[in-house]
Amino acid sequence: MPNISIPGSIRRLAIIAVIAVVIVVAALLTASFWVNWWWFDSIGYRGSLMTRYLSFLGYGVVGGLLCAAFFGGNLTLALRRTRDQASTGIVTKASNLLLTLVLVGGSVVVAVLTGSWFSSRWEMFQLARFVDNYGLNDPVFNRDMSFYLLRLPALSALLDLAIVLVFLTAVATLFVYVIRLSVRWARIQSTPAQMRVHVLALAGVCVILIGIRYILTNYQLVYSERGAVFGAGYTDVNVQRWTNYALVVISLAVGGLLLVNAFIRQVRPLLIGIAAWAVVSFLLGVLIPVVVQQVFVEPGELRRERPFIVNNIAMTREGFGLSEVTERELSGTAPLEANALEAYPETLNNIRLWDYRIARTTFQQLQSFVPYYVFLDVDVDRYQTDGGIQQVLVSARELELSGLPSGAQTWTNTHLVYTHGYAGVVSPVSQATAQGLPIFVVERIPPTGEGPYQIDQPEIYFGENEMPWIAVNSNQPEFSGEISLEPGADTGFIYDGEAHGSVSGGGFVTKLLLAVHFRDQNLFFTGEFNSETRVIFDQQIGKRISTIAPFLTLDEDPYLVILDGRLFWIVDAYTTSNRFPHATRFDGVNYQRNGVKVVVDAYNGNVDFYRTAVVDPVADAYDDAYGGIFKPVSEAPEGLASHFRYPEALFELQSAAYAEFHVSDPTAFYNGEDRWTVPRDGADEDVGPMEPYYVTLTLPDEDEASFALIRPFIPGGGTDRQNMTSWMAGVSDESGISRLVAYRFPRQETVFGPAQISARIDQEPDISAQISLWNQSGSEVLRGNLLVIPVGESILYVQPLYLEARGSSGSLPEMKRVIVASSERVVMRTTLPEALIALTADIPQVTLPGTEEEGAVPQPTDVVLDLATLAEQAVAAYERGQQALVEGDWQAYGESQMELERILLSMSDLQAPDVESEATPTSE
Repeated sequence: MPNISIPGSIRRLAIIAVIAVVIVVAALLTASFWVNWWWFDSIGYRGSLMTRYLSFLGYGVVGGLLCAAFFGGNLTLALRRTRDQASTGIVTKASNLLLTLVLVGGSVVVAVLTGSWFSSRWEMFQLARFVDNYGLNDPVFNRDMSFYLLRLPALSALLDLAIVLVFLTAVATLFVYVIRLSVRWARIQSTPAQMRVHVLALAGVCVILIGIRYILTNYQLVYSERGAVFGAGYTDVNVQRWTNYALVVISLAVGGLLLVNAFIRQVRPLLIGIAAWAVVSFLLGVLIPVVVQQVFVEPGELRRERPFIVNNIAMTREGFGLSEVTERELSGTAPLEANALEAYPETLNNIRLWDYRIARTTFQQLQSFVPYYVFLDVDVDRYQTDGGIQQVLVSARELELSGLPSGAQTWTNTHLVYTHGYAGVVSPVSQATAQGLPIFVVERIPPTGEGPYQIDQPEIYFGENEMPWIAVNSNQPEFSGEISLEPGADTGFIYDGEAHGSVSGGGFVTKLLLAVHFRDQNLFFTGEFNSETRVIFDQQIGKRISTIAPFLTLDEDPYLVILDGRLFWIVDAYTTSNRFPHATRFDGVNYQRNGVKVVVDAYNGNVDFYRTAVVDPVADAYDDAYGGIFKPVSEAPEGLASHFRYPEALFELQSAAYAEFHVSDPTAFYNGEDRWTVPRDGADEDVGPMEPYYVTLTLPDEDEASFALIRPFIPGGGTDRQNMTSWMAGVSDESGISRLVAYRFPRQETVFGPAQISARIDQEPDISAQISLWNQSGSEVLRGNLLVIPVGESILYVQPLYLEARGSSGSLPEMKRVIVASSERVVMRTTLPEALIALTADIPQVTLPGTEEEGAVPQPTDVVLDLATLAEQAVAAYERGQQALVEGDWQAYGESQMELERILLSMSDLQAPDVESEATPTSE
């Protein structure tokens, strides 16, 4: 062969090419790992990620090696024990090679499969390891609740794996002996001793494990659905439990018989024992419990199941945190008088007249300004102001890139320029302008707002909207959000935050890995990045939280909070389970706790998990399993903690469970007596159930106003009755401790439910006529939420009406009327104070100055008033009314409104007789 000489330059190029290929392949394979590693380091939870990686690898490696050692060890033992007895005539080199492959290959497969099994369940084993006692034992087996919540699943999984592993090992071992010793099944009684001992020993161990499994099966009876209620019932406790214990004894006996036969050849007793074990297992484990349930229990089910119904009620309440609900009686029929209303100024000043769905549309029309800003949601919160508690609607102005013109949706604009939303709006829930539009205490760009509403850092980089990755501090200035009409005005913005949850975009390697991770070649080739550039991703707060703590169930309604000029998101997080013993499941779970409050900085993306004071061993076990990611709630800034509220998703689940499980008497529960349900949101059959809503109110029998989440109940079951039977309120404090208060109405009293009030509204002639008139004039009447608001021993019903142009994409809903109702009356007026005055008192005859007695027909006076004088008096009366409204003085407000009406009537009388004024709707 000729000597071929390769030039050095070509060799160098080849080496470079190989290195480049290796780098590209390594980048493709490991890009997501490194990006994830850097992201966790930036956000401050790399220790948690390390714990997860080490736990994943540790359980996988140790578990896989132990299982492979058991499998391979038994096969190796079988090969060694038959080494001297192998038949050279049959067992050839090929068969020996096959057995070696079975040994090595089987062990590898077992290691990989069981290692993967252990790795995928590392969290379950860690929770079983770290969980503390719950402090309450179940009523049947007297085991602590934590055993069922976190330890029993791990034990059951391990035992199931052990049974499968021993069985497969026995089969593989039998295969080795059959091949190695040329066993002929026609002479089974003459099987070699070493084969019999080994295989029967494994079979005996497998049967013994199955017997032990029956013990855990007994504990699984706490999830039985056989009886009258969920959980262990009469047959489970008095029959199935003891048959399972009998099966434990029988299984141990059969397993022992198998072990004995490994050394004493007694084939017939062995076969008889195995057959008897199979028959008895069917009879005791399946047939007898079914017969007892159908023949003995069901004919007298209530008598037999009574104690287990009591268990189900108690455990369901405990699972959903309902065991300490404060129950109170409330008449609900007390007359709604003016002096009674004056005793609850916080309640009346914060009645929510703006339906959040209507408000969102109005905010979008009035405050978005440009198509790439959007208000995704509207939340209810409260702030402490100089005038007391003020309940408000809060909505974030977030970025929506699809709102950009199609030609402007370039790579640079999408990732480098349009990077964030901008501030938001805050509007008092109970106020509107004369045109029926919201009044804003925070609005515009840049945002207005004073005192607790002042916003100094309005940029929203992290919010509820899903966003692509963005880069900050690049060579391309970001759009600041401030819109200027002046040519050449600087609207650029430079980010100066820490950018938690970001990766440096300034290096060759990081750019390469980021480009591979996001599958975006422009990210690698762009010249806009510099050493200070940070690539931010996972800006959607729910995704960001779940990436750090995937075990938490997040409330679907995060809410924005203003604190010290900055914007923060608060998210309620839950630990849930479907393994709370004897507890009925709702929405697939029977245990839920609001053990964590999550706070996300809207500007820099920092995420803090605050462990509330709620007793929750599940949350504590997760905290330990993930390396301690929770902070004590005492470390939460006081200003943020004051905005903690009762979580909506938890309250919905609790109210659904309480509607059924408020009944404590087992007979009444079994008979379905006094079941409740959530009323519909109106009289229409097509509308859904009423959503719970936040109200600032003084709960009956309490002295201070609370920010409560409330929901009414009506009779459930097959009844058509729509009267209100009770209502529930949930209140939370700054430590996250929540409490529930349920108010029952006497059965002999009729308290109108929401559907009945809606029907009464529709039947009111003046209201019905006005709504029909509006709906025929190119507009559409929109009804807001019908709110049921307890006021002392009375119930106040409030529903706002909005008017919207029909068939117009730019229509702007305006609040035109407020309907209020009590058990006696239904009225509609322009404003809430006017409606309350009309509801609580008959409107007296208005007298002009100089009349002799109140209520008399006005007489001519010596005072001659012209239009200018009357106009001045009208302005003064209006200003007095507004001042009284701010002070919560309803009597003074009513007097000023009546005086204003008198002045306007006088001005009307001074007009020329041929000028016809527009007719006032009869409802007014």
